[in-house]
Amino acid sequence: MAYQIVVSDTTAITHLAKIGALNILHQLYTTIYIPDAVYVELTSHGLKNPGSYEAQTYPWIKRVSVKDKPLVDTLLKTLDAGESEAIALAKQMNADLLIIDEKLGRGHAKKMEITIVGMVGVLLSAKKKGVTLKVQPYLDRLITTGFKLSPKIYNMALDAAGENEAFKKA
Repeated sequence: MAYQIVVSDTTAITHLAKIGALNILHQLYTTIYIPDAVYVELTSHGLKNPGSYEAQTYPWIKRVSVKDKPLVDTLLKTLDAGESEAIALAKQMNADLLIIDEKLGRGHAKKMEITIVGMVGVLLSAKKKGVTLKVQPYLDRLITTGFKLSPKIYNMALDAAGENEAFKKA
């Protein structure tokens, strides 16, 4: 499926920028829309923050203001500003896809019938579409950046990518 409107929260942009792989998003989705709160999270610490320079200069990362402030206020009761606005923006734009990793945020998005993907899903799509050859090196590098990934999800990702050694031997 070709995704025309893709919204992202902060996590994917920050962590992919940390490992020099942000271009994966551009190759998969062409344009990434971010709400004001995500832009602020990315840029508030200056250019030293991973993803800050990119959010300010890459023409394929587009900042959009959220109009539904009551929805954002409701989401802010349980989520941070970036996640709240990313969900609200995805709803506002009738997005084809929302890139979000935080479990509670994913739950809210699913209840609103927003199609979601997390970092692992992005990497699996990248391999499937030939943007990357392997998933494991990216997962390993992401983990070194502080990206939280349980061993169970890590192994499931390798299985899905056909990169788990146990399955290669079978």
